[in-house]
Amino acid sequence: MVISLTYGRVLMLLSFLTAEILLWIVNIRQLFYPTLGVIFGFLASFSLGYPLAFVILTVLVRTAPRVVAPKLVSRNWGSVTTLDLSK
Repeated sequence: MVISLTYGRVLMLLSFLTAEILLWIVNIRQLFYPTLGVIFGFLASFSLGYPLAFVILTVLVRTAPRVVAPKLVSRNWGSVTTLDLSK
């Protein structure tokens, strides 16, 4: 039994959206726009969300199962995942 892919994808999306909203509230783009311009300043402030999203995701992975229990699905153990060692 493993956790469904949808649950993991929702956690990743939620962490990235939270990071971008947090950067928008802090108004981090004011640091980048005057020096880099609008286009590269936007890209710099947008790419700063990835490390922040990773930190938020590490917190979500530990706390989200306490709030919403993940759905467990059975896994198809094929010859690729087991390296066909049973023969």
